[in-house]
Amino acid sequence: MKNLPGCSALVATRNRWELLVERALPSIRSQTRPVREVVVVNDGASFHAEQQATLRELLHPLPLVVLDNRRTRGVAGAWNTGLEHLLASPRDGFVALLDDDDAWEASHIEENLGTAERNRADIVVSGLRLVMDGQERERALPEGLVPGDFLVGNPGWQGSNTFVSRRLWATVRGFRDGLLSLNDRDLAIRLLRVPGSRIAYTGQWTATWHLSTRGDALSSPRSPAKISGLRWFWRLYGGEMSRAQAEAFFARAEGLFGVRRTEIEAGGEDVPTHQRPWGDLHESV
Repeated sequence: MKNLPGCSALVATRNRWELLVERALPSIRSQTRPVREVVVVNDGASFHAEQQATLRELLHPLPLVVLDNRRTRGVAGAWNTGLEHLLASPRDGFVALLDDDDAWEASHIEENLGTAERNRADIVVSGLRLVMDGQERERALPEGLVPGDFLVGNPGWQGSNTFVSRRLWATVRGFRDGLLSLNDRDLAIRLLRVPGSRIAYTGQWTATWHLSTRGDALSSPRSPAKISGLRWFWRLYGGEMSRAQAEAFFARAEGLFGVRRTEIEAGGEDVPTHQRPWGDLHESV
């Protein structure tokens, strides 16, 4: 494993301190293949000095950088803040994302790096176990993914099993600032469409997605972030959906999230300002 490229861990968090320090960060610290560094981007209230000291003690001896979201409020802006910091370094290797309420198995980084090396891949997708409201739900391991898979729904590549080369992050220019949800599907489509990008699969369940359908979670029925993300995504990709795909997209939005087609098609302040295939990081990053 000594010759494998390194990997940095990037965590975006927003006012979920207990989950961050009790679930997400301990899973990073427990990796059998340590990450190079951990970047935590705060999209909520800034951490005070005592909290920052707690984070450093928890992750020691891993290098830690704590940043406040310097871009548009929301998870996309937070991810981009972290990516901007990481991509300012000329290093090679990978950046792995972890949501603040999710966790990696101890083998996650080692499995992903090994798969990347064996397949000369710049995208690796491992199994992301789904635990919904405390109950594990059956789902298939992702394999054979293509951009069209993400137009209607998500076949299993989401935030906490995102593992992408620094080169490819720079090529697609990160995320779209202001997109409040469905960032995983938008990112997957753009990454998979990069000429020459190569994806591989670990075939192992190495991460767990803890999904809550209650409270203010992004996936809660009729959450403002979900409604906004659906409307934005439709304007970005609706024009390339077949009639069957569009009908399935709207049926899924209403069945899972209680959002009607008329709401998604309506105009508003959350209509995206661009259609370009890139995120909002500067082109030179």
